[in-house]
Amino acid sequence: MSGHRLALLGPAVCLVIASCSETASPPAVTPTTSTSTSTTTTSSVPPPPPITGPLEKDWKSYGGTAYFGCPEEFTLSKSALEDIRPKIFDTKTGQYVAPAVPGILPGENVTGAMCALSGMADDMKVVYLVATVKPAQAPQPDVAKTTAYAFDFKTGQQVVTKELQPPIPELTLTDAKHWRLGATTSGVAWINAFTDGHATASPPRTVILSGTDLSVAWSDPAPGHVWQDVLSFQRNTQAGKTSGAELRRPSGEAIYQDNDVVTVDAELSDGPDKLVKITHRDSPTAVSTMFFDLNSKSIIKVGDSDRISGGGLAATLSDGRLFVDGRDSADSQFGFGVWNLRTQQWELLKNREDAKKLPISKMAFFGDHLYITNTGQTFSVLALPAPDPVSTNWTIRPFERISGWTLVCRGETTAGGECKEIVMVQDQDGHYPGPWF
Repeated sequence: MSGHRLALLGPAVCLVIASCSETASPPAVTPTTSTSTSTTTTSSVPPPPPITGPLEKDWKSYGGTAYFGCPEEFTLSKSALEDIRPKIFDTKTGQYVAPAVPGILPGENVTGAMCALSGMADDMKVVYLVATVKPAQAPQPDVAKTTAYAFDFKTGQQVVTKELQPPIPELTLTDAKHWRLGATTSGVAWINAFTDGHATASPPRTVILSGTDLSVAWSDPAPGHVWQDVLSFQRNTQAGKTSGAELRRPSGEAIYQDNDVVTVDAELSDGPDKLVKITHRDSPTAVSTMFFDLNSKSIIKVGDSDRISGGGLAATLSDGRLFVDGRDSADSQFGFGVWNLRTQQWELLKNREDAKKLPISKMAFFGDHLYITNTGQTFSVLALPAPDPVSTNWTIRPFERISGWTLVCRGETTAGGECKEIVMVQDQDGHYPGPWF
């Protein structure tokens, strides 16, 4: 059934701004310190501070933690290993850990490097790909090689070293500036590694290096889009069609294929829930948005349909709820809503016509709270399923969970509408302790 009909099923929800209590002040910042120690944390370490200092600008979340300083695109530079300095947040101690970097053999010069994570927070590896050259010693020419190194996050120790070679003699390594790495739960995905001499990159375009021993676990002829729990590849079983996609697990298992997929857009992950957002071609003139459940390996139903009208929909997954916003989509008949994956019910639903009448410029969702920015620079917060605002402003806004911590945006409602800083707040009794606004 079309998303247009789906969008008309729910009751209208009041979004008018109401009076509320004073906005809570943000908690004081307790800065964390970075450490490059390789020793294992012991029980004598004091408990972590409940709030970290601000994250670096290039931070990313992965595997139940957050990190920065690990570029997944190849950096051509003699100082690449000095420039690449990963810092990974240890959720047990509340400190950033700096894994060691590879040691280069005497007589070799670094020409570039990149890195990515592999595994999960409780068993994580940092994988470096480093290109080096040994200057010519007549009559021998320069000797270039590419080596992968894996370091254990907990101990800081180098656990694997492997020189990387093409899988068959007919292939050679491509120009390293085209390389990139992707982090997955079972290994790193190396994209655009090889060439046959006739193209910039040749099959296999995606090579998965095992996080255990850096061997080639599996490969795919197409360049992949890589997320933590899934990879997508352009693939169609009908000759001549350019649409279509296949989803594969980081283990290599093929779990879904559809010839009418336009794009695989994102992985949405929160706790046990893991969904893949997909744009699907329904007809020559219409597209829809679908959500594939990585646990059940099936497309989920949202309302009474497995499709929501239009492409380019915004979506957020939090605490077993899926927030979908179609207001900015050029071809959607859907408004916005919050679908409860557990109860299989809408906790909030606005049809397209009513949604477009509301003076809303931006919405964000986390943990049953909907944060609304209106066009007149006024603000409100809903605590679903209650329809009335619980606040007319906020100075902090939680937006993502990692293992035992919640990432919080501070100062978003200042000029410009961006987060002034992002901190992490430690859970209490397994939950974000607040304040919520």
